Amino acid sequence: MFASTVHPRRPHPLCAFALVTVVVGAGLVATPAVAQAAEGWTPRSSYTSTDTGAGTYSVPLLNADVPDISVERVPAAENDEGRDIYYMISTTMHLSPGAPIMKSYDLVNWEIVNYVFDRASIGDSFSLRNGQNSYGQGQWASSLRYHDGMFYVAFNTNNLNGAYLYRTDDIENGAWQRTALGRGLHDPSLFFDVDGTPYIFYGSGGTSAVRLNAGLTAIEQDYPNIFTASNYAGQPFIGGLFEGAQFYHIDGWYYAVIITWPSGQGRQVVMLRSKDLLGRYTSAGGVNTYEARGVLNSNGFAQGSLVPISRAGGGTDWHGMFFRDTFPIGRIPALIPATWRDGWPTFGTNGVVPVNGLFDKPIRLSPAEEAFERQKSIVASDDFANDAPHKAYQDEQWTIPAPLDEAEIAPNGSRLDLAWEWNHAPDNRYWSLTDRDGWLRLTAGKVVTGQYIYTKLSNRAELAWFEEARNTLSQRTFGPRQSVETRMDISGMKNGDVAGLAAYNRGFSYVAVKRVGGVNTLGVVNRSQPFAVDLDQQTLETFVPGTTVALADATEVHVKADLDFASPVGQLWTTFYYSLDGQQWTRLGNRVGPQTLDGSLAHFMGHRVGLFNYATQETGGRVDFDHYLLSDTLTAQARPLDTGALDAAIAHAETLDGRHYPADAWAAAQSALAAARSARAGQLGTQNQIDAPERALSYQLTRLGVLAAVPVTVTASTRCLSGKVYVAVQARNDHDGSVGVTLETAYGERSFAAVAPGASAYQSFNTRAVSVPAGSATVRVTGVIGGRDVTTVRTVEHPAGTCGG
Repeated sequence: MFASTVHPRRPHPLCAFALVTVVVGAGLVATPAVAQAAEGWTPRSSYTSTDTGAGTYSVPLLNADVPDISVERVPAAENDEGRDIYYMISTTMHLSPGAPIMKSYDLVNWEIVNYVFDRASIGDSFSLRNGQNSYGQGQWASSLRYHDGMFYVAFNTNNLNGAYLYRTDDIENGAWQRTALGRGLHDPSLFFDVDGTPYIFYGSGGTSAVRLNAGLTAIEQDYPNIFTASNYAGQPFIGGLFEGAQFYHIDGWYYAVIITWPSGQGRQVVMLRSKDLLGRYTSAGGVNTYEARGVLNSNGFAQGSLVPISRAGGGTDWHGMFFRDTFPIGRIPALIPATWRDGWPTFGTNGVVPVNGLFDKPIRLSPAEEAFERQKSIVASDDFANDAPHKAYQDEQWTIPAPLDEAEIAPNGSRLDLAWEWNHAPDNRYWSLTDRDGWLRLTAGKVVTGQYIYTKLSNRAELAWFEEARNTLSQRTFGPRQSVETRMDISGMKNGDVAGLAAYNRGFSYVAVKRVGGVNTLGVVNRSQPFAVDLDQQTLETFVPGTTVALADATEVHVKADLDFASPVGQLWTTFYYSLDGQQWTRLGNRVGPQTLDGSLAHFMGHRVGLFNYATQETGGRVDFDHYLLSDTLTAQARPLDTGALDAAIAHAETLDGRHYPADAWAAAQSALAAARSARAGQLGTQNQIDAPERALSYQLTRLGVLAAVPVTVTASTRCLSGKVYVAVQARNDHDGSVGVTLETAYGERSFAAVAPGASAYQSFNTRAVSVPAGSATVRVTGVIGGRDVTTVRTVEHPAGTCGG
C-alpha cells in the first residue's frame, strides 16, 4: 500500500536534448492549474470497485482480469468475525505468487488477502529458465472449498504434471499443504457430498469424476463421462465449449453449473440437476439422470460459481458469479442475482444482464463498513517501503536440486504488496526492496537469448526478448482508463540493458531506456498483431520513430503510461510521457496500439502493467524504481489537476482524535496522512501524484471509521438486597460528548438517551433469585466520532452471587 512519505525529487541537470517527441499542446506541458478543493470528505470507490455507494453496483465487477472464479462462503457461526465471509480464487497461470485468495463481506468489493503458492514449481518452465516457459499454462481454474474447518484448493496445470490439491486451516495467514494428484483433471470442481465423501468433477466436452480417499491425498475411484454434451443433442443451449463444471447440493438436488458456447451464439450458462450425484453410475438401468436447462444467455456472462446468501429466518438465496470476456482488460467477473422457480434459476432481470447494468447489493453493511469496503482494491499504488505483511506462502519449502542456487528460491527479506505478481517465478537474487530504502531494485541476472518459444503453441512461435526477460514485476490493468507513473534511477545500467514500464501481453507497448555504447536513450516500443512465428528480436523491439529522447548525463527519469481501453472498446491504446523533474511532462509520440485479444491465447490473460529490466549483452546492470503511482485520469483528457479529494481527506484526518482508535490503525493513518501532506506541499505534476496518496489516506480513514470506539469504562458486580441477588452494571462515559447507553443482562435491560461526558449510566437488575451463576452484561454506547454515529459494544463479566444461608 502507498503509505509512506513520497521521496523528495532531486534536481536534474538540464542538458541539451535531441527532442524528436511530439509534445502536448504547443510545447512542453506546464503544470496544470489546480481545481478548487471539495468541501467535504466523501471518498469515491476504488479503481476495482463498481459499488455506487448508493446500495447498487454495476456489472461486471472489478474492471480487472479475474477469470475462472470459484467463490466459497464461511458462515458466521463458523468464523471468528461473527458474520458471513466470502473468499474467491482465480486463475493466474504463469504468474508468481499464484492462485490469489480474495475476500469480501458483500460480494461486490474485494481485496487480495493471500496466495495459495509462491511458486507452482521450481522447475525451468515456471521459472523462465533454460529455454522453458509456462505462458498460458501453469495454474488453471481453481476450485475453492471449505469443509469441517479446513480450506481446500484444487487446480489443474497444463505443463506441471497435472492436478494438485492444497489445504490449510487458516485461509488468510496459514501455510498451505500441497498434494500432487498425479494426473490431469481439467477444470476441477472439488465437492463434498452430504456424507462428507470427497469428489473432484472435471472435464471438457463431458463431465467425469474421481472419488478421493478420506484424507484427500489420492484418487480411489474413477467415474468417466457422468454426462456429456452429446447427451443433450438438439438442445439449442448446448454445443461447442462444454466445461468448467462446478457442483452444489441445494434443497435435495445436485446441481452442475457449466459454460457452453453453441455455434453462432455467445458464451452462456447451462445448469444440470439430478437427485443422484453420480448419475448413470447409481441410477436404475445406468441412464443419465441429469436434466439440463439454459439459465443465462446474455452478453457473454458465463462460467463461475453459485453463491449462497443468508437471509432472515434461516433461508438462503443463490446468486451467480460468472465472468465475461472483456479483452484486452481480461475476463471480468460479475455478481448476478437469480430468481428461482421450480428449482431452476433465471439470472439477471428476466434473463438479461446488461453490460454496466445496475443491481441492488444483496448484502448491506453499516454505513461505516460500506465506506471501508468501497476502498478495497486488487490493484495498488506502491512506495516500495518493504512494509507489506509477511505471509506464510513466502516461506514455501522446496528441495533444491543441483545445480540450482538455493538463493534463487529462498526469501530475500523483501515483501511486496499483495497486488504484485511476477511474470513467472522470480530469481530472488536479482531483485530487492532492501538494497535501497524506498526503492525497488531490478538487476539483470541473465542475458536474453532469443531462443525461447511458446511451448503451448503448435507452430512453436518465438518469444520476444521482453517476454524472455525474467523478474518482470506486474499488476493487473483496470478499465476503462488507467494511468501509471514511476521514477527510474538508470545510473546502474550497463551496455545493452533495456528497462522501463510496459503494458503487456503477447502484444505489448512499453517506454524504456536503452543503454547502447554508454549512451542512454528513452523511447517507445510497440508490438501489435499479427504475430510472426520467427522473430528478429532486436528489430521487433526497436523504438517507434518519433519517440526517442537522448538522455545525455541524466541519471533519473520519470515515465508515465496512460492506458485507454475505451477508445474504442476492445482495444488498448497507450500514450507514454516522460519528465526529468516529475513536474514538466512531454508526450513521446502519438498513442500506440492497438492491443487486442490474441486469438492463439498464448498468454491467455488480460494485459498487465509491468516494471522490467533485461540485458542483451552482459549481466549485472541495475535499475531502481522509486514508486508506482496509479490514477484513472489520463493526460489526454486535459483536466486541471484536482486536489479536492486529497484536501478533503487531509482536512477530515485532522479532525480525528487518536484516543478513539486502536493504536496500530491510528499509526497507519498518521503515516498515510504524513505522506498526503508531503505530496500536497510539493510541486504537483500529474494527477497520479495526487491520487496515490489520497487513495491510501482514504483507505486508512475509512478503516478507522470501522474501528472507531466510543471510550467507556464498564463494570459489573452482584449484590444482595432483601435476600435477592441483584446484578449491578455501570458504564462511565469517557467521551468528550454526550452518548446514548443501553445496559443489557439476562435479567433485563435499560437505555439512557444522553449521558454527559464523565457521567455514568447505572442500573441494578433484580434477578429475583437467591443464587445466580457468573454471567455477563452487554453495554452498547453510541456517540459521534469523526462526524459519524459510532456504536461501541462492550461485554463485561459479573461474578456469581448468593444471598442468605
